[in-house]
This record gives sequence, structure tokens and C-alpha cells, in this order.
Amino acid sequence: MTEKYIISHDLGTSSDKAILVTVFGKIIDSAKQDYPLYHPQPGFAEQDPMDLWKAVCSTTREVISKTEVNVADIVGITFSSQMQGLIPVTKEGKPLTPSMTWLDGRAADIIREELWTQPRIMGYNILRLRKFIKITGGSPGQAGKDQIGKLLWLKKYKSEVFNETYKFIDIKDFIIFKLTGQFITSADVGVIWWLLDTRKNLNQWHPGLCKLAGITPNRLSEVKESAAIVGSLTNEAAIETGLNLNTTIINGAGDLTCATLGSGAINEGELYISVGTSGWVAGHVTKRKIDIAHYTGCIGSAYPQKYYLAMAHQETAGYCLEWLKNKVLYHEKQLMDEKQKWKIYEVLDDLAAKAGPGSEGLIFTPWMYGERCPLDDDHVRGSLMNLSLSHSREHLVRAVLEGIAFNTRWAMETLENLYSKVTELNFIGGGATSDLWCQIMADITNRKINQVEDAQQAGAKGIALLASMSLGYISSFEEIKKYIKIKNSFIPNSQYRELYDTMFKEFKNIYKQNKKWYRRMNSGTLNEKKK
Repeated sequence: MTEKYIISHDLGTSSDKAILVTVFGKIIDSAKQDYPLYHPQPGFAEQDPMDLWKAVCSTTREVISKTEVNVADIVGITFSSQMQGLIPVTKEGKPLTPSMTWLDGRAADIIREELWTQPRIMGYNILRLRKFIKITGGSPGQAGKDQIGKLLWLKKYKSEVFNETYKFIDIKDFIIFKLTGQFITSADVGVIWWLLDTRKNLNQWHPGLCKLAGITPNRLSEVKESAAIVGSLTNEAAIETGLNLNTTIINGAGDLTCATLGSGAINEGELYISVGTSGWVAGHVTKRKIDIAHYTGCIGSAYPQKYYLAMAHQETAGYCLEWLKNKVLYHEKQLMDEKQKWKIYEVLDDLAAKAGPGSEGLIFTPWMYGERCPLDDDHVRGSLMNLSLSHSREHLVRAVLEGIAFNTRWAMETLENLYSKVTELNFIGGGATSDLWCQIMADITNRKINQVEDAQQAGAKGIALLASMSLGYISSFEEIKKYIKIKNSFIPNSQYRELYDTMFKEFKNIYKQNKKWYRRMNSGTLNEKKK
């Protein structure tokens, strides 16, 4: 029998990676294309949607060319995508502005002024908060990065664009439209727009919540399950991607949902860690819970009939290491060669290993662009605390790795407080490729860390396996776990327990003791005084 394949795209913040994978999860090859992220003003984080579409077409053609497979044997294409990127488009699908990405915090003030009005408790309008939780199972935060804040911002500051918009769509919706000509989203993506009625898995846009955002439900995409078959390629899309017209398109899901599949944390209560550009701790649960104070709760999963996705999301994880590498230790021009780029991470590991546990008291806080979980604070920023003349670049690198692990432990504990403690966590993402970082995660979280095979392709592989289930090659959702392998496991070192517990306590104290200072420094007041 001829081998059958799926092309799965990982539409990340910095690049698209296409993998060609068998219907049983064996990765044959991949292709990658980078695209820029723009910061035209403080708080802005934008991308050109056409950059992403061109990357999808280019990587699809490249992975087909590299593997020389017969396109007739490619039975499906699907997507793992960044979420909460708002794109206003015309009826023809033409973007009217750049995408306001998940990192975009320009709406922080307006969401406090227009959504979280008085009376407030912990910054939230309590009546509206109860309404959101009752209908959606969660709520927009206060950092202005949720879609409702971006919609309110567009309505106030770009009214001509707001009025001209036919549909407000997310990143994956845009790619699905370019492939099929249809405006379709997945339920898991729709949930975190916080406009979706999720009660009894209804998963329909709620008119009352849409009204709070200044829109009507007909200005949003049709909602279908992640496993839904949404159609086949248009003639134009077939030409641009190099695929057959009859190639089946499976809806796909947001990166958080897909990564959970690819992590192997499939069964009830299993948790995993992801460290890529951003980071999170998550797992599948059957009972929906929420911790508003720490911006932790449940969103839609790829299997809405049975599971919710418990989630504690952090804004910048691996992004912090990239910042240290490119802006402090090395110049980007020194790293233009791809081999050098990969080799440098081995160098960073070597440097961090030399520093030793605890980085001689140096603590890094990875809140480089505000933070969602466990802080839900747009004003907080990163820092290197307790820096002295005795510290070297070895300590800087180690402190960054440890700081991200401390933040991960804090996020993990918020989920464990909602549900139950775990004894081990699977680890995926670029961070999981470092044995040293796996050990640091084990030592700081005091949990066994399982390094997942194909860790960097976990999201794309996970959604490919779900697509395989949709196409009938895999019999059940739970069977996906069978095709996720563990490469290595790391056990916590007991001799570092007291050190890391003490440092974790002080890590949390940094925020608690400086919360008001962060607000004064980053509320815009200083910039106003400069003018």
C-alpha cells in the first residue's frame, strides 16, 4: 500500500514551518520561512498577513520538492497557528490593516476605560466579569491583548477601517480563506475571543458579548471543530501551493491546542510545558475551572465533546533567550549563517553550565512584554536583579534559563491549585531540545521532566495526527498518544532543592514588592512628562 502523507503548518510568530508527515506521525522532512514582526509604536506588535500566506505557499512547495513525493499521496493539509491576531478584511478577504498579533498591547488603556468600567474588583467590572465567565467559561484580561480590546481600539482610533471591515478574523482564518474562499475558524480559536457561547458546547457567537465589542456576530467567521474537514483548494490556491485540487483541508487549531496534542498530554489531568517564543503549562481536563487573579483557566480543546484545555500562558519565554543572544551577547549579523545560529545554542548551554545552579544569586524576570499568567499585568517588565561585578555572561545566560523556569513553576502551581498536583511533565518546544534546560526545569519545578521526541515539531505533528483521525487513519482521539514518543527523562537533583525553593520565593517577591513601581514606570506617565 502506498504511504499517505499530511502537510502540517506551524504558523508561528517569527516563521512558518511546513512538515511532511505520514498519517501515523513519522516526520519525513520540513521547510521553513521567516517573516518579520513590526513594532511601529510602543505596545504595537504587527505582521503583514500576506507575509504569512506567501510563507505557507513557499514552504508547501519546498517540502514537496525536497521529498519528491507524489502530490497525489498527500491526502490533507492542516494548521497549527498563533492565535489572537486580529485581521480586518474586505468581503474579498483583503486585509485592511496589518495583523494586530497576540503580543500587541495597544488596547490596554481602552479595555480598562470601556470594558472594565466601575465598579471594579481587582481591576474587573464584577457584573461584566460574571457574564463573561458564565457564557464563555473565561474572560478577557486587563493587558489589552485580547481581541475585544483590539476591536474597541479599532473602533475608536481607526473608525473608517472598522466600518469598512466585512469580517474580523484570526491568523488561521485568513489562511483558510486563502485556500478555500470561506471564512471559517476553529472552536478553540473562537473561545479565546471571549465572544463565544461555549455552554453545552454550543460554540456560537453570543450577540450580547459581541455588542460589548461593538460588532454583530455576522462580522465573525463561521465556527467549526478543529477536526472538521472544511473543503478543498481553490484553483488559485492549488497553483500557488503546488497541491492537487482535491487535497482535503482540515480546519486545524491554535498553537496551544495543537501543542497539547503533540506533547502527549492527552489523558485527563496530564500536564506539559512548552517553551518557544512564548511559553505555557497546559493539559486536558473534563471540568472547567478558572483563576482570574492569575489569568489561568480553560479554553476550547481539539476534542470539545470530552475535554477542555486548562491553560496558563506566559508572554515571553524563549523570546528572552533570543533577546539575550541577539541584543546583548552577539550581533545578529554574526549569526547570519543558519549553522551558526544553531551552534550558538550549544554555546549558550555551555556558558550556562559553567555558571552553576543559582547563577550566584542573579535572578532574571522574563516579563519582557508584560505578562499574562501568573501576573495578568501589562506594566510589568523584565529585569536582572542582584547584578554585581562578579557576574559574567555565563551567569546572565544561566539566569535567563532559570528565570523562565521559575515563571513556569509559578504558572504550573496555578494549574495545580485548580486541579491536582502532578509528578511529571512532558516538555516541548525549542527549549526542550536543550538537555541542560530540561534538567533546570526538573530541578526548579521539582518534577520529573520528559523530553518529547520531535519537540520543536510537536504542534505541527499533533494537529497532523488529529487530521489523520479526521481522515480515518487513526481510530480515536486517545490513540494519538500512541504516536508521541519520549526521548529522555530528567529527575530533580535533591541537593538543589533548598537553593531553588528559596530563589523561587524571592522571584515572586520581586513582583510583589515592585508592582506599583512597574505601573509608575510603564503606564505612559513618563512619556507624557517628556513631551
